[in-house]
Amino acid sequence: MERSPLFWPLRAAASAFTGFESWPSVDDYDRAAGEEFPVRFREQPPRPRRRGRRGPVEITSLYEGRIHLEGWIPTRPASWHDFFNLLVWLSFPRAKRQLSARQAGTLAQWVTPGARGLPGRRTREQDGLAILDEGGMLLLVEEAAAPEIQAGLDARQGDAVADVIATGRAVALVFGHAVYEQLALGGPLVRAMTHTLSSTGPLPANAEARVALADQLLQAALRQPESFCDPASFRSLPVDERLLGGHVSA
Repeated sequence: MERSPLFWPLRAAASAFTGFESWPSVDDYDRAAGEEFPVRFREQPPRPRRRGRRGPVEITSLYEGRIHLEGWIPTRPASWHDFFNLLVWLSFPRAKRQLSARQAGTLAQWVTPGARGLPGRRTREQDGLAILDEGGMLLLVEEAAAPEIQAGLDARQGDAVADVIATGRAVALVFGHAVYEQLALGGPLVRAMTHTLSSTGPLPANAEARVALADQLLQAALRQPESFCDPASFRSLPVDERLLGGHVSA
């Protein structure tokens, strides 16, 4: 992770685990978050065995509902997927908390009170938020360069987007923890859904300041109830070093 530019947004958070020779425990995750962090990380309990008639669905029994309503994240030990979810939470805490609130809100609308099972199909908003959460990549862009970025996305020309990034007027940050997992495990080229965040001023030169600005702007975007509700309009780009490799100082 230290050597690859693809993971640069997570480096500050990942530094808490420098020196570990084996998997950190879920308690180690929680300690890395610190006492003031808005959510806790706890080991995921085993699923209860079904006995007899199923009772009504409780929102707090569902993953997204538990995070927002009870304030803790069910976490599997020795799981790359859950480890990268932790690192994204530590790196983008405001955006992840707002995303969690949106996801919990969709559950309240989706699950009929008293229902003994979940609906068979998720809403477009649920799908859009899940794509961002698992497979999103942020493009933090100076406002004047946003039209060039959007034109490249609309034309599905990754090289055009990379050219703007090479000028220093934009930077790409992977947000989706499933994308990080795929990058860590290796395999075919990964693509990620992109979302553009416009900055009214020049981009900060410092990596942590860029992550903090992206966190703030994504939180604001998620506060708009209509955002991320149309997955058919999403555009994706390959996650490669040309997009993520330059113009980031420590």
